[in-house]
Amino acid sequence: MTAPQAVQNVQTGPPGTIALQARGLVKDFRGFRATNAVSLDIREGEIHAIIGPNGAGKTTLFNLLSGFLRPTSGEVTLFGERIDTLPPHAIVRRGLSRSFQISSVFPSLTVRENVIVALQSPTSLPRQFWTPLSRLEALGPRADQILADVGLDAAHARLAADLGHGEKRQLEIGISLTQDPRVLLLDEPTSGMGSEGVSRVIALVRQVARGRTVVLVEHNMSVVAQLADRITVLQYGQVLASGSYDEVRRDPRVIEAYLGEEAHG
Repeated sequence: MTAPQAVQNVQTGPPGTIALQARGLVKDFRGFRATNAVSLDIREGEIHAIIGPNGAGKTTLFNLLSGFLRPTSGEVTLFGERIDTLPPHAIVRRGLSRSFQISSVFPSLTVRENVIVALQSPTSLPRQFWTPLSRLEALGPRADQILADVGLDAAHARLAADLGHGEKRQLEIGISLTQDPRVLLLDEPTSGMGSEGVSRVIALVRQVARGRTVVLVEHNMSVVAQLADRITVLQYGQVLASGSYDEVRRDPRVIEAYLGEEAHG
């Protein structure tokens, strides 16, 4: 497998621009409050990690940020535009893409075909039931570039079902890149991986973050320490702390709630 190459940079705003912002996000499920007045600012160009113990509300927050859930109250803005009232596909077209913790690739398609299918989304092709292969092949060069960017160019003809766990993660990130997102949300990108796979994904996230804003949910604190510019800690659906890795790991509330002895390692 070839190493990830540099990815195409996307346009960025002035230094200090807030790319993604949440204000007072509340989500209730039949009397259970999964997020409680969550507010956060994600700055343009940073890698921002969201951490917390199981049940802290991380996945719910990701779903609220990406439009897969509507908040009970509060709002989400992307580069100043309110997006929490929009469906997920409309949010993607405004510049925010995400990956999922559970694999979302098409197992019966090849790696390259998975990317080509994703590339059809912003074109008129999805609305055409019968599409000539020649028209799909017009998307081939861009698909090949994305596969090179995520280190899967040598695996382009393999079925997605035959990929290893780490390779599927690479493919999912590649699929997320097909929409040229300005903000990329990654849900547990190193989950279930060995050390070699983790190292590969860390390198890949650094590559795709060039010229982009990346928000990730991640349990592996070594990964967070290596990647994150800033961290938001959730507990019981609320923001417990926010800051740099060093600031967060020294916060007594965080140590008690999540890091424990790992903070002293």
